[in-house]
Amino acid sequence: MGRSIDTAVGSVPVDHFEPARLTHRVFLGPKFLFAFFNPNDELHDTSRAIAEFAREGDLPYRQFIVNEHALDEAATRLKKRASLRYAELLFRAVDESGLFRFERVSDGAFKQARERFVEWDNNDASFTDFVITCHMNELGVNHIATYDSHYQLFDVVAIPHIDLG
Repeated sequence: MGRSIDTAVGSVPVDHFEPARLTHRVFLGPKFLFAFFNPNDELHDTSRAIAEFAREGDLPYRQFIVNEHALDEAATRLKKRASLRYAELLFRAVDESGLFRFERVSDGAFKQARERFVEWDNNDASFTDFVITCHMNELGVNHIATYDSHYQLFDVVAIPHIDLG
């Protein structure tokens, strides 16, 4: 089974993230970023486990992708619910770390998200969720690290597999 890390939600083994099925790029959702950069969040250790497993080669991730919509939501949440200092750490990591890659949302992905958001009105997904999934599709990234169950509505693989409901 491999290594595991003890977290607030239990022991998280490397296999929990399904390394055999993952690609080298993973998108980071806003709630995941919030937990990753907020050491007081109950899911902080779980979020950091992915980075540790990737750094040590236990997971195939070599690049954590974020866009302006994920950063906007995560930084705002960090400032309002935790500390502006944590939002600053988020921005610094995206700017300086080789693990994070910032990708700007194209006009085409934004337009597609806007159209899908208006047409697909029978769900609770946010506009940010639509933008991120359309952007992921455009980039050819099909895995997202998130604690937002709305991503289950889309054709993406959400990790880690933690049921918060």
